[in-house]
Amino acid sequence: MSIRITDSYLSAILVGDLNRSLTSLLEQQRMAGSMQRINSYADDPRAVSTIQRLNSLITRNNSYLGNVSRSRTLVDGTDFALQDLSEILGDIRVIALRESSSLANHETMTNAAEEVASYLGRMLEVLNTSIEGHHIFAGRRTDAAPFVLNAGSVSYIGDSGEVRGRTGPNSTMPLNISGDVFMGSQAASLGGSVNLGPALQPTTLLADLNQGDGWQTGSITITAGTATLYTIDLSNAVTLGDVINLIQTGTGGTVTATISQDGTGLVLTANVPLAVGEIKGGSTAQSLGINATTIGGTLRGADIRSAPDRDTLLSDIRSLAGNLPLGSVEITWEGGVANVDLSSAQTLGDVMDQITSAIPGMEMYLQDGVLQVVGPSSATFTIRDADGTGTATALGIDGDGTPVRLFGVMEDLQASLLAGDKDAVLGAVTELLALSRTVNGLLVKNGGRQNDLDWAERTLLHRNERLQSNLSLERDVDVARVAADLSRAEASYQASLLVMSKLFENNLLQYLR
Repeated sequence: MSIRITDSYLSAILVGDLNRSLTSLLEQQRMAGSMQRINSYADDPRAVSTIQRLNSLITRNNSYLGNVSRSRTLVDGTDFALQDLSEILGDIRVIALRESSSLANHETMTNAAEEVASYLGRMLEVLNTSIEGHHIFAGRRTDAAPFVLNAGSVSYIGDSGEVRGRTGPNSTMPLNISGDVFMGSQAASLGGSVNLGPALQPTTLLADLNQGDGWQTGSITITAGTATLYTIDLSNAVTLGDVINLIQTGTGGTVTATISQDGTGLVLTANVPLAVGEIKGGSTAQSLGINATTIGGTLRGADIRSAPDRDTLLSDIRSLAGNLPLGSVEITWEGGVANVDLSSAQTLGDVMDQITSAIPGMEMYLQDGVLQVVGPSSATFTIRDADGTGTATALGIDGDGTPVRLFGVMEDLQASLLAGDKDAVLGAVTELLALSRTVNGLLVKNGGRQNDLDWAERTLLHRNERLQSNLSLERDVDVARVAADLSRAEASYQASLLVMSKLFENNLLQYLR
């Protein structure tokens, strides 16, 4: 039985094959042009839902990365502000130490009060820093400057609210530091008012002078009278006794160098006015406390004592002479009273241990030659002389321990400078040190936040990389494969065109022949 295939049926088959080849070619061209396997919902319905979910996760992850970037702006701005504040406190402490020395006078203290006022203005600018219109130390009330100067006093109008930033699907972190930490919310402290540095001796090492900062090796000049100039090389000096001998030898006995009676510095004497200077911009004379000019024949140097430590013998501290053995001190804290007998103490370490053991949590430090007492909390405490020995006064710790006050101590320091009260100025040094430690602690805390943000950013970037990789697997084409498929589709389409041209080569004219 024979089957006849009509020309129309054959034509339909060939046209269908040609259309399929063309469709395949167009599909491969579309994938090659977009470099994506999925270009419409019909391409792969299952993969489309996966791609949508991955795109949503990537969008959300990018949002977290944006949060981290904005959070870093706030945290980095806080870091810069705290560093500026730390520098300002350091400069003010230098002023307080300078004006509590024997070289300070009414004029220098008045000028220093003006310097402190200037620094107060700078401090306000730092603490009222704003980033993109938001004040960083205002808590959650970021729309207004948190610190306001009114009638010479500074008040805080911000709050203690915490600003948090989202750094991941299930993680947030605090970003701000509220300004109330500078207004007396920290542990109470009492700054010593007496320098407990051991008296200078001829055997005192020059490297230990100036509270352990040492001295600047080099040469000095000494002018005796109006004409005689001596240049003295002190480069080989090791002890204070070496300096004394070199000065006396270098001036041929014209100038006598001794240690002051109170053991704090050098004293140069002659029969004529003296002037001690530097050579070629050096600072040797200044580091020895004798860079000065006198009207008479006596030049009294600045305090250059070495720093006391826990092992310093009480008998070596000139300011305690007449108060040994020590007596008792009375400590009042949170309604309780502790009487501490220090008569058995031989060193400063003994004093510190016996006092801190009387009040649980109380701490004592030695800084810049004075004692600092830090209470267990922000509650005020009081230390007083408990008997007629004046022990607390001799140690410089007679007074009230109050919470650290950033602006309060500035106001007190200004008042003390204008009043010429050197003991009160020296007492402010310890509170300034406590403030510096507070700021340094905040810097460490803020640095930890910077590290957390770095970690969060690395985690989010790694997550983005994995999501993009998964998205690419679902959506993107294999370049080598699509190139091969495109080549095959082109060959198939061209072959279909060739077959059709051969099969329909006969026309009406050829049939009539």
